[in-house]
Amino acid sequence: MTQTEELTYAYFFFTDIVGLSDPRIPTKRQIKKIEALTSMIMSCDAFKKTDPNLMLYLPTGDGMAIGFLSGPELPLMLAVELHKRLREYNIGKFPEEILRIRIGIGDGPVYIVKSMSDSNNLWGPGILLARSIMDLGDDDHILLSPLTAEALRELSDEYRELIRPVHDYKMKDGNTILVYSVYGDGIGNPEMPKKNLHQKRMMKSYVKKIKDTTLCNRIEVTLATMDPKAMLTRYKNFYNIENISDEPIQTYLHSITTRIRKKSFNDLNVRVLDKSGKQLRITSINFDKPYQKEFTISFSSPILKGEKDRGYMLEYHSEEPKRYYEEHFNLNCRKYSLSFIYPSDAGFKPILYDMGVENKRRTNAKIRPIVQEAGDGLLKATWTKTDVIENQAFRLEW
Repeated sequence: MTQTEELTYAYFFFTDIVGLSDPRIPTKRQIKKIEALTSMIMSCDAFKKTDPNLMLYLPTGDGMAIGFLSGPELPLMLAVELHKRLREYNIGKFPEEILRIRIGIGDGPVYIVKSMSDSNNLWGPGILLARSIMDLGDDDHILLSPLTAEALRELSDEYRELIRPVHDYKMKDGNTILVYSVYGDGIGNPEMPKKNLHQKRMMKSYVKKIKDTTLCNRIEVTLATMDPKAMLTRYKNFYNIENISDEPIQTYLHSITTRIRKKSFNDLNVRVLDKSGKQLRITSINFDKPYQKEFTISFSSPILKGEKDRGYMLEYHSEEPKRYYEEHFNLNCRKYSLSFIYPSDAGFKPILYDMGVENKRRTNAKIRPIVQEAGDGLLKATWTKTDVIENQAFRLEW
């Protein structure tokens, strides 16, 4: 390393003005927009109240990059505050005067390099990642790299609500990463970015792998009708799996099929918890279609060969307007239970059907439910089956 180079680690805020490079925009209007953006950023508390010695600043012509040396919160705070100021600035403006931006946030090492004019220049993985994340965005997007997003989501429930995983995207270096988006209460853009979206169905090819590596000891599925009129249903699926291979299991792929159109994965309000109640990371959303979602979860510690008491809970919400639920088994399962919680005065008559393995014909299941009061005017019907075989399926109708 030469004397003109200094290596440091920073959390980067990278923004530019959408559409500013359009040659049809007069130069003076371009300059006015750049000046307006610069002025707004410099007036934000996250910028003006931060020690200049703890910031790295790089103008980029149609935007700027700011590196914060004191943690991941300041880039997010700056993005949120800037969006609020931007919303006020755009009120009453003519369409051609409206200022539209996109923001990318990421972290990593960066070199501070002295230029010929003795000013600081920045180069390295940290700033390049933030730029690449920003480049995926459309109007109003605030996008984050996965490491920065998860670091922030660990800090508070407020950040968990504000920062949500979007989808897998292919970056310029060829790698695919899960990108997060900040939106809510007039901040950010809830739409999925359209550039470099990486969609790939994996469940069919994955099934063979789990047959070779995984034993299903127990599955407990609980459905609860939260709103009988809208048929909004809460799912709590508990899985107890065992590793029967020599390789540790660090991740697991899940698929959710819905009966109604779900525009985004986040519409399902998915949460995955370990046995202690700690939320597990979703490391990939590789397929997100209106009626089918596929995503990968990561365990806090690998499941080793022979471990039997490793369980986790998958929770999500979805409407069931046709009042049925189906469970198809890709693996043999030693014990399966299905519980349905519903208002006693809703007029529901839950029936479980056995879907034939060979002919797929529907017949009344031979197992009878145990029905008991669940409090607050609710009933709970539970069916339990041992030694469920691969390709068997059940259908619950109410």
